[in-house]
Amino acid sequence: MPFSQPFGVDERYDREHASDFISRYGQYLRRNAGHFLDCDDEPTADPLEFAAAAWRIAQAPAMSPSYVVADRAVLGATGVWDYDHRLAIAVEVASGVPREIHRKLRGPWRGWESRQFWMEPEDNDLPTATAVLRFRVPIEAEGLPEPEYSPLAEPVTDVAKHAVQMVAGRLNFALSRVLGRADRKEVA
Repeated sequence: MPFSQPFGVDERYDREHASDFISRYGQYLRRNAGHFLDCDDEPTADPLEFAAAAWRIAQAPAMSPSYVVADRAVLGATGVWDYDHRLAIAVEVASGVPREIHRKLRGPWRGWESRQFWMEPEDNDLPTATAVLRFRVPIEAEGLPEPEYSPLAEPVTDVAKHAVQMVAGRLNFALSRVLGRADRKEVA
């Protein structure tokens, strides 16, 4: 990963691979403008809802490759809402099997395979044991950009990019030390 933080954005790829020569992510925003509608089918005015939609579209499966680039140990980073309409980003990270479980395993076990990202072995010739750590990082509305839309009710790309960068920054603040120390070694 070209970034020293768990999450970043790839502006260069976004610009170089845009068929409109401006922003590949912007094209995905326009195609997915429906994700920015509130319960009354109006463009949301809520900065949290706007940021959550911008974040969702910036990643796979909406975009492949993603506008958001994550540490190779990150398996997913999804917005989740609670009953009080508070947003958190649930981040799943590949991790080593806890020692107390690892000691009880008998025979040859495998864990995560290190490629461009961490993945489980594709074949079933040996038993596999992997673990996933889940973090839920609350995202507050304070400091997020106010939603802006074009006359066609499409999210403004620069505002959506800013929202994504703000979410990435908050995740980096919360998780950079943890991800740097996460034990994701293969199970022996």
